Amino acid sequence: MKHLMEKIRAQALASQPCYLVALIESEGSTPRSSGAYMLVGSEGRLYGTIGGGGMEYAAQQLAQKCLAEGRQKSFAKLYDLSPKAGMACGGSCQVQFCYLPASEETLAFAEEVLSALKKHEPWWFLLPLGEGEQSCCIKKDLPLAGRRGAVTLEGVNYYAEQYSYDGRVYVFGAGHVGRELVPLLCHLGFDCIVYDDREEFADAAAFPQAEKVQAVDFQRLAEVCSPTERDYAVVMTRGHVHDANVERFLLTTPVGYIGIMGSRSKAAMARAALLAEGYTQEQLARVTTPIGIAIGSETPAEIAVSIAAQLIQVRSKR
Repeated sequence: MKHLMEKIRAQALASQPCYLVALIESEGSTPRSSGAYMLVGSEGRLYGTIGGGGMEYAAQQLAQKCLAEGRQKSFAKLYDLSPKAGMACGGSCQVQFCYLPASEETLAFAEEVLSALKKHEPWWFLLPLGEGEQSCCIKKDLPLAGRRGAVTLEGVNYYAEQYSYDGRVYVFGAGHVGRELVPLLCHLGFDCIVYDDREEFADAAAFPQAEKVQAVDFQRLAEVCSPTERDYAVVMTRGHVHDANVERFLLTTPVGYIGIMGSRSKAAMARAALLAEGYTQEQLARVTTPIGIAIGSETPAEIAVSIAAQLIQVRSKR
């Protein structure tokens, strides 16, 4: 959502109208579920996807055609994905085309969403349904039981989806793997904070996508870091002594995920040392080590992919 709103803001600032194309409802076999978004400008797709393939291309072409013709209303369209329509999926989906003018109102809407994302509190994104000139908006509370659904407010029907704080990823160690991992995680919608105990490695220029990059003493992390139960911690420092210092700190916090990079033998050695210090099996069960999904990764880039895949898995289970 953050990157989507940044694109919408950029379109408004450039005085370029666009369409926010949303997959609202699907039946049968479809490439994406409800809540998928794509932003389309006069030159084509700007951001996101509603499933790819022929259906997405047709929706993109329709949005471009409407912009070229100067159409300034929102509308909905049902797409048949059955073999009769030349599609292999076999289902159908309802797609909403929401017109976003290049106006102060659109700019204010994008800024409001970006502000809501920074507050780490739940909020609702509302997309007007059907045909008309109503605008997207956000609400703090809605009388819906699930995380998404239809709601009518002041006579307008909306598709509503709740967004909540997904958590930051605290990356301890700015070495080779960290430099591959952080841009990948940011591209996947995670916000990252990077810590290293070496000034030359804690270089903000090396992590332009990160929320913050800071040189720290790994034995004084409580002074700079307060992870919550929604956050993730990825430990990949320059040695097992520093890993252990970070792990000790993290076990005093409610952080929701702790992953430590290293071999199985290194993990076993660190675990034995912490058990000898008085940590319990229950405490150490919070730690995932070696970190990442087993995909036979060896290079820093491959290891970054395995770690990112595991964090996606954890996030989706939440």
